[in-house]
Amino acid sequence: MALWVLLLLLAVLPVTPSASPRCALQCPPGTYPHPPGRTRQRCGPPRGCSEPVRCRALRCPAPLSFPHGTVEPRFPAYPSGSVLRFACDDGFVLRGATELRCRPGGVWSEPPPVCDDGEGDCPPPVTPAGGVTTGGGRHHGAEVGVRCGAGLQLLGPSRRHCMETGRWSGPEPTCRHPYSYDLPEDISSGLGSSFASILELAGAHADRDTSLGRRIVLSRNGSLHVYVLLDASGSVQQDNLELFRQSAVAIVDRLSSFEVPLRFAIVSFASHTHVVISTTEDDASDADEVIARLEAMNFGVHRNATGTNMHGALLEVYHMILFQKERSMRDGQPNAWRDTRHVVILLTDGRFNVGGHPRDAVAKIEDVLEIEGDRQEYLDIYAFGVGTLEVDMAELEAVASHRRDERHAFKLADASALRQALEGALAATAIGDLCGVIIPAGSARPPWHVVLRTGVQQRCAGTLLGGRWVLTAAHCFLGGESPHTWSAELAGGQEVSIRGWNLHEDFDIRGRVALGVPEFYDYDVALVELEKEVGDTGAPRRICIPCTEDANRALRMAPGTTCQKQEAELLGHTRVPAEFVSLEGKRLSVRIKEQEERASCLGGAVQPGMPHADASVRDVVTERFLCSGQESGGEHEDAACKGESGGSLFVERRHRFLQLRAGTLPEGRWELTAAHCFLGGRAPAPGVPSWIRPQM
Repeated sequence: MALWVLLLLLAVLPVTPSASPRCALQCPPGTYPHPPGRTRQRCGPPRGCSEPVRCRALRCPAPLSFPHGTVEPRFPAYPSGSVLRFACDDGFVLRGATELRCRPGGVWSEPPPVCDDGEGDCPPPVTPAGGVTTGGGRHHGAEVGVRCGAGLQLLGPSRRHCMETGRWSGPEPTCRHPYSYDLPEDISSGLGSSFASILELAGAHADRDTSLGRRIVLSRNGSLHVYVLLDASGSVQQDNLELFRQSAVAIVDRLSSFEVPLRFAIVSFASHTHVVISTTEDDASDADEVIARLEAMNFGVHRNATGTNMHGALLEVYHMILFQKERSMRDGQPNAWRDTRHVVILLTDGRFNVGGHPRDAVAKIEDVLEIEGDRQEYLDIYAFGVGTLEVDMAELEAVASHRRDERHAFKLADASALRQALEGALAATAIGDLCGVIIPAGSARPPWHVVLRTGVQQRCAGTLLGGRWVLTAAHCFLGGESPHTWSAELAGGQEVSIRGWNLHEDFDIRGRVALGVPEFYDYDVALVELEKEVGDTGAPRRICIPCTEDANRALRMAPGTTCQKQEAELLGHTRVPAEFVSLEGKRLSVRIKEQEERASCLGGAVQPGMPHADASVRDVVTERFLCSGQESGGEHEDAACKGESGGSLFVERRHRFLQLRAGTLPEGRWELTAAHCFLGGRAPAPGVPSWIRPQM
């Protein structure tokens, strides 16, 4: 099974220096200065700014031609919100969207469609709105050219040829206004569905569907080197630098939560470069150390330098790759470097003024990695800029990688758009067979949550372990019903019949009646077998279980790490935040009391008025029990109600979720504990414990 990586790119926010002999233009996003070439006005005392520049609304370019079809309505340009409708002549089939919507950034929602007569080896080439296509023929080897109308920039190749695969070479070209920009949702969805799903485990075949970003295929023995280059030149203000730092921390943290060997490099650059951490260092594979370096980095090393040496920053990447290649040869493994994929994340405004053209450094990187033919997927350079006035998309395009049906250069309007794009990209949609990932991030109902029913009544909850197996509480099946009367509702609404169940052999609810404990819940776990296997790569999805190699990878612990070390990682604090799922499918919070607080929490098991009030604590609970509960004057904690037994109690570590036990809380038969369920609120009275069953 191959590893896939979905990469999100971040951006730099070019800003006008606060002290300048010119006045900064204040056109808001969605508008541009007119005349277009005048982005700042001269100013000075005592008259202030002269020659005011007017801000005009961005418009989407009009289709200049649509062969063998019609476009309605016809205007020279289209304001935001306008809708174009396409139809083909008789004998032609429309391929693509029938409607396009003009969005606030001055870009259309989709590429224009084409009218296809079914002839030729390739479909008709798409003509971008605002552009024209020259040349003819649709047989193998045929070539067409693309050019844009006055005032528009061509993004993408100016020439394309019909390949033997029946597709046109290169990405689809677009014609854009110099001040147009991408929207956050473009970034979130286009770069592989989302950023939080940055790494995915997948099969041997790549998904070649069109997208703005793409997945990077890793072999079983492969690894990924990620280079984040931060523009720290004088045009970037301190608050924006801090935003870049935080964004880089989020990237490192999120990437390292998935199961692929990673090494990171962080380089800041102005007139000169500064290497924060190199892939050649031992610590480059330690995400915690990389994050610590990021948090400690000082942009002041560049001393407000006004130069932007993008070429130098890319040369640092070249030197790191060259070192890796030479080291593998010294180690007697001359081809080991060939399994490593490289991703460069360039955070800049697209302009450079010292050090030479960055494309020259890109050429050196491509040369040392032998990037040609089937090795093109071993290098991806993403360039991202923010700021509609200063970003030069042509320069970003010159540095970024070029792939068929892909984009590697983007522009956002402002810092808030960057934040929105990042948050949207953290919502995973498809990341392969990784346990313990909530999709999308923050969802109310986790994708592993299972509802167990007899008829229409919810009897218990459970946790998907993968395949056809669900983990739940043993006491759920003491009512005598046969398996065929039960069903399991999985995430996404899928309902599956139950084939049978296996209760833990040591579970005996009446095992301590003689000791004054009418109901004893030790070993209260069961495995439920479903009638069929269910998918576990989207929703539903399996949870991570401790004492497994899955859990080691999720916790970034070494293979073979013992259960005891995992337990110390998961339960090594006096109050461990955890969650469970309510009857309504919402995630609720508790705190597991451990160490010196455990004993006082356990004492609540024998309060006056409880069915086992006269028993000793050690007869009611065992070392396998965990304890939580609302404390007098303490922070609010939730407690489970009847019907929630068997659901997961889970903790989050490094963006992954691990289950701590199989059963849940005592239910209606424990009248004092469960009474709050019927009072319109979920919080029990102070001092009343809620019980978390032992793990199997």
